[in-house]
Amino acid sequence: MMKRLEKISVTELAAESIEDTRKDLIEWQQEQLFAGKNSRNRDIKPPYTRRTKRIKRAKGQPDDRVTLRDKHDFYDAIFVDIRAVTFVISSADWKTPKLIDKYGKSIFGLGGVFKIGYVNDLRPAMVNNLRKKLL
Repeated sequence: MMKRLEKISVTELAAESIEDTRKDLIEWQQEQLFAGKNSRNRDIKPPYTRRTKRIKRAKGQPDDRVTLRDKHDFYDAIFVDIRAVTFVISSADWKTPKLIDKYGKSIFGLGGVFKIGYVNDLRPAMVNNLRKKLL
């Protein structure tokens, strides 16, 4: 058993587990954005303008925080790109570069309770994948 354990790549184990929980990671990212938080668990800044707040209210959408959600295009295009030793969360929506310019790169990535929530989803997948490799 020890020899099998020594052969296991933690990086590969993590990548497989993130792949298995990709949908959860995207959902946590969407929830964090809708809560108006960035990866540092701070409010997304700058706040909406008065004009945008009026438009949000007229649509029945929250105007007390920046959610980056209007027609769901940005949210629906969020993806996870798993790489050799890391992963990237982004959105394929055409507005992504503009949103990053305005609100910063920290709109992507998890922080605070959202990170804790995802880790709680990821942990069982990692344990399951480790068990498979040890059998």
